[in-house]
Amino acid sequence: MDKIKQQNSISQHLPAGVLANDHNIEFAGVKDSQTVIWFQRGNTHAFCDMPASLYTTLKQAYLKDSIAVDHLSSLQVGVRREVELYTYYMYGDLDGTPDVIDGVLQPCENFRDTLDCPSLKWESKHIDCNGKLLTGRQIHILDLIAQDLPDKAIASEMDISIKTLDYHKQKLFKLLGVDNKVAALLTAVKAKIIQA
Repeated sequence: MDKIKQQNSISQHLPAGVLANDHNIEFAGVKDSQTVIWFQRGNTHAFCDMPASLYTTLKQAYLKDSIAVDHLSSLQVGVRREVELYTYYMYGDLDGTPDVIDGVLQPCENFRDTLDCPSLKWESKHIDCNGKLLTGRQIHILDLIAQDLPDKAIASEMDISIKTLDYHKQKLFKLLGVDNKVAALLTAVKAKIIQA
């Protein structure tokens, strides 16, 4: 019984799909090339080796997001590459939470490949903490807190008054369930909203 508990504990910390008996799928983004690999049953696969049914599911999700389609189609790279980029931006983080469970595509991850990641403007991309969605402004405040800027510099960077910043910070802290910048930063790192 202890061995089973130990194996379950270890498997919870591994990326999804890396164990031989894990039929779920985990996507991982390769930042240098903005490409996607995926894991299932202990094997690593290239995006081009994806089963047709899974590719169709991703393509349908992509085509439902008109803002993502406008952005990615402007790159003129072809639909298959557009779907791969969509997958990269939506599911690029390698983590222990499967991106496809029993054939069902899961909600997007808090992955951003850059601070001003273009996916933040898409209809289907959401950044959340414990199920509560963050606004672009709240994410920007967290990014600036992570740079260890004082409030005066944050307000200046955002072109708002200190009083307005205080209002937005209090709303953000309430949403995160914290009462100061350090706790907000720790919560944001834990939720993978910002990189440590």
